[in-house]
Amino acid sequence: MSDITIPGVNSGLNTESIVSKLMELERIPLNRKENERDSYEGEKTIWQDLSRNLTKLETTAKNLYGADNPFNERIAESSNEKVLTAVAERGALEQEKEITVLKKASADRFLSDSINEDFEAPSGTYVFSVGDEEISFNFRGGSINRLADRINNRGRDMLRAQVIKDTPDTTVMLIESTKEGLENKLDFKEGTALEFAVSAGILKQIDSSLRNIPAAPSADSTGTEETASGRLMLNPGADGRFIISPPVKDNGKLLVEFEVEINDLEEGAWTPPDVPQGPDDPAAAAIDFKGINIFNSVSGISLPEWEAPLPPEKVVDFEVFSSMNGNTEKFFPALRDTTQKQKITVKLSDLGGRTDAIIFKNNNTYKEITVSDIKIYDPNARGNWEPARPIEQASNSKMLIDGIEITRNSNIIEDLVPGVTLTLRGEDDEPVELTITPDNELVKDKIINFVANYNRIQADLAILTTNDATVISEIEYFTEDEIEKANKRLGYFQGDSTLTQMKSRLQLIMMNPYSSETDVTLRLLSQIGISTNSTGFGGGINNSKLRGYIEINEDKLDTSLETNIRGVKDLFGLDTDGDLIIDNGAAYKAQEYMKPYTGGNGIIAYRMTSLDSRIDRTERDITNYEIKLEDKEAELKNKYAIMEGNINALQQSSNSLNNLNNNNRN
Repeated sequence: MSDITIPGVNSGLNTESIVSKLMELERIPLNRKENERDSYEGEKTIWQDLSRNLTKLETTAKNLYGADNPFNERIAESSNEKVLTAVAERGALEQEKEITVLKKASADRFLSDSINEDFEAPSGTYVFSVGDEEISFNFRGGSINRLADRINNRGRDMLRAQVIKDTPDTTVMLIESTKEGLENKLDFKEGTALEFAVSAGILKQIDSSLRNIPAAPSADSTGTEETASGRLMLNPGADGRFIISPPVKDNGKLLVEFEVEINDLEEGAWTPPDVPQGPDDPAAAAIDFKGINIFNSVSGISLPEWEAPLPPEKVVDFEVFSSMNGNTEKFFPALRDTTQKQKITVKLSDLGGRTDAIIFKNNNTYKEITVSDIKIYDPNARGNWEPARPIEQASNSKMLIDGIEITRNSNIIEDLVPGVTLTLRGEDDEPVELTITPDNELVKDKIINFVANYNRIQADLAILTTNDATVISEIEYFTEDEIEKANKRLGYFQGDSTLTQMKSRLQLIMMNPYSSETDVTLRLLSQIGISTNSTGFGGGINNSKLRGYIEINEDKLDTSLETNIRGVKDLFGLDTDGDLIIDNGAAYKAQEYMKPYTGGNGIIAYRMTSLDSRIDRTERDITNYEIKLEDKEAELKNKYAIMEGNINALQQSSNSLNNLNNNNRN
């Protein structure tokens, strides 16, 4: 507004008030424009809120049938999570597995002797290996703590070290591999690393313990033949031994190990032997003696009828191998009845602590048994060295899954059950039941979310298209702020055919029948517990239930998901023509119906664009009119200022005349 001031002192007129009143009249068109703009902005806000809620409904609908739908999610449940846990990927096969964790995989963890504080690790190049990977670094020499820091800095997440005070005056070093499994043994290479390990008491020297035993049986063995790959085949009935010379005595750590494969032979039809040739009854004969004829009788002995022998008895005997110590025989564990390769590993101490020979006897009638890679070894040995104070040593995990023995070099196993990652956490002789099932709770949550967004849209549409305030009071979940906002919007779009049609169409989508590939009797959402229940207590009609809201009977939905989850999935989205594209179902229809409203060029976007244009146009009109008002106010103030000046001049003239008259009288 103008900075012009109006004196208004001498005239006795309140010109400031007069101008203000006049400007109020001039501002009436501007106020009308501002109210028009506020109305447009309020309408735009309503459309924005409606678009936001429609988008939520569209998204939750797509979540029920799209590529990320929850019906393909799986959960893995373990009957003993202290032993085994599992995580299932999407689409994993529904199944039950029985898994016995016989042994967890472990990594090498070695402890040194107690070391005095003045111990110095030698300088040089330290070379370690973990399995096939090598870690090498230079060290200038120094305390064991400095060496531990160097190992941790260069260990590449494979090797780490820790120094611990075991007494007030001494420390120990714990050095460990981070990779589990027999193939990931920790080795101190010749040179400074080995020198340090020996001086710190981590390793100690041993005699070589590995004994590879050729798969060549003793000369008196029968029923054997050597294969092209150098393995020995034990035919049915094979009997013999592998001589161990000189005999091996146990040092408390030795293992006897070999690999075995069983080949089932076809059981041929039994053909009995031909009837054997036997003696015939002689015919009666006679002799003459001095003119006397003597006749004999026919033999009275009857020969037995020929009876064919019974087929040989089928023999199944999996106790094939044993160890001989002098005259004492100790049996290895029985083989498993499988055609897969199996590794037999037994502590020599369990065989009596010494073995002269490994005995084999294949009593089976229809099984060939192949044996190979026979050896006796110390699993702790690192060449001529072994850990002096091992806390844990590298070993593979061992499991039985559905009766089949499995070994892996880790406790995290991804290749055993398709789509499932197993984590071994403990050992137990009792089997763990692993169950892979659909994630029904996730499916249920997604359905509830979809229904909640559907009901919110129905509430919005009911409020906007009617003047009946009961539609607000019926909504129990509204907050005080939401109730206040709803009251302001009540009936805002009453008579809007677009929103009225949307409300009715969404109700039909939720009530229409749909098809299911797995259950022809399943057609309606109400059959799985999702419905509009318009009947109130006492059989009367509950008007609030006629607004289009739907309810969920959770018990019924839970049962449907438990017994027929595929049918439930089909009701929300189904490919009916086999083109791998969903084209039917409640969620699909709802999402498809909302596309024209929520898209970038959709109905709501068009309306908001139109409102933006009106708002912009009105803003320009307001700005132009405000400039006009400023000019008008300045004009009025100027006019009244001139008038005030004229009045003052007249007043001065009047005063001068009065003074003149008074002077003349005197």
